[in-house]
Amino acid sequence: ELAATGAAELSGFLSPAGLDAALTDAIAVEASAHRSAGPATAYLDWPDLDQPEGHPRRWLGQAAVGAVAWDLFPPASPIRALYEWEALRAFVEDVLDRGELFRYADPLGGLNLATMGDGDELQWHFDQTDFVVSLAVRDADEGGDFEVVPRIRSIDDERYEAVGAVLEGETSDVVTLPMTPGTLLVFEGRHSLHRVSPIRGATTRLVALFGYDTEPGTV
Repeated sequence: ELAATGAAELSGFLSPAGLDAALTDAIAVEASAHRSAGPATAYLDWPDLDQPEGHPRRWLGQAAVGAVAWDLFPPASPIRALYEWEALRAFVEDVLDRGELFRYADPLGGLNLATMGDGDELQWHFDQTDFVVSLAVRDADEGGDFEVVPRIRSIDDERYEAVGAVLEGETSDVVTLPMTPGTLLVFEGRHSLHRVSPIRGATTRLVALFGYDTEPGTV
């Protein structure tokens, strides 16, 4: 699945009891999330004002999300235990097939809980890392869909026309990946445009993010 689409979804990765424990854990720490919000580009950098009006590198969308850092998860945290579990690292290493995999050395960014509430969203963007590993813990009442245009660009071709069409509302190639609680997702997001759609309702969307790299010492 990863080779075909750039996204491997492992539904039911957590048992019902494991999911209950992860949800209790996430609820206990979500109030500690650092909030960030504002306009952002699809390339996660400054708008390129050398490009003409309407160019994808000048496009801005809205982003609003909270993140609980690794150091704020207590030692007994089930989510922390899962991320620090050697068997999970080895499993993700096998799935990715990119050689040896290392947990981040970053005491804040290695493990995050992404929290999103009413009105939050993440704009269309490409990741600046080759892959992301996430664990869905709780879905929102409405919205919060993980929408993807698989491999819309490549290392050799930015395909600005196709990217621009999506940024302007074209949906024919958009795929929605279910964020069913308990699902582990291994996602190669550097070349796949993706977003989290606007959230509505009182229930926060909670997703754990596990940081790995093919090089040691990443911060």
